[in-house]
Amino acid sequence: MRGGAPTLPSWSLDEVQRVGLATGLTALAGALGLFDEADAEVGEYVREQRAEVAARVERFRTAGPQVVELLAAAELMAVPVKGAVLAGVLGDVPVWPRPDTRPMSDLDLLVPTRHRAQAGAVLTRGGWQLHASSAHEDTFLVWGDGSVGRTDGESAAHNGRVEVHPGWTEFLHGYTAGGFDLERRAHRRADGTWRLDDAAFVTHVIGHLASTVVRAEVRAVNVLDVWFLSERGIDWQAVDRCLHDIAPQLTAPGLWAADRFLPGVVPPTLLQRELARLGKGGDLLGSTSEAAVLRDPSQRTTAGWRTAFARTTSQRAAVARQLAHGAWGRVR
Repeated sequence: MRGGAPTLPSWSLDEVQRVGLATGLTALAGALGLFDEADAEVGEYVREQRAEVAARVERFRTAGPQVVELLAAAELMAVPVKGAVLAGVLGDVPVWPRPDTRPMSDLDLLVPTRHRAQAGAVLTRGGWQLHASSAHEDTFLVWGDGSVGRTDGESAAHNGRVEVHPGWTEFLHGYTAGGFDLERRAHRRADGTWRLDDAAFVTHVIGHLASTVVRAEVRAVNVLDVWFLSERGIDWQAVDRCLHDIAPQLTAPGLWAADRFLPGVVPPTLLQRELARLGKGGDLLGSTSEAAVLRDPSQRTTAGWRTAFARTTSQRAAVARQLAHGAWGRVR
């Protein structure tokens, strides 16, 4: 025990790995000394994971600026989001007080939809290898082979991706949900690179958290993203102004999760309005325990859960197609 701080229970290595998979917090817990009294096998694993996460952050600290500067030099708007900004790997002040413990497997960039092809061509000419493409992203490798790595997905030898997303969309159950107009929410800095304004960045973090709620695969690391942002001060009125044009699947579930895991952070009137806008999915969340959406790779969400968040005929059809090709399982 360090300085009177609590330590975690005497978990087995398997338990530590499973909790790490569900939370993404192995490195942070180790840095806080919560495994100081663990047995040798667990202690060694935690030290390895801390080193792996720190190595990823450092690699992105080198590769990330090269990517965004290359796109900026081509006069293309490419806005970094999520871990790259939260961990400060692009020169920003990090949101996380221990940025070397913020897991990152990729660098996420938003580009205007019309710039998608140009961005891909610029990165290809710059020497980045195209790994995969889908309707909602193009993935390039900056190291590794794009695979998930070790048990909790934090091996520095794997992943290493740059993901270029046309606009802001989140992939849900066979369909995508859309975010705000990127060009109205981004500003160009003196060095030519682009960033979201503060309210838009907070909204995007909440939107990504929302997408994990809809898929019932929330990791605690995404909740802590909101917590650390709230500690720096969130202008909820400015966030509110960002919400109106965003698909409610990217507003209500994230606000709901933040409120359940971080009581008192989200303004109640804002939460209730967005739950109402979500409709059937909002009703479902109102009767759901936050534990039901914590990530568990051994389980899939039910047909009822998936369709509750689908708001249009085409979205419901996409859910049906996905269910026809995958395991059903259940939500805890």
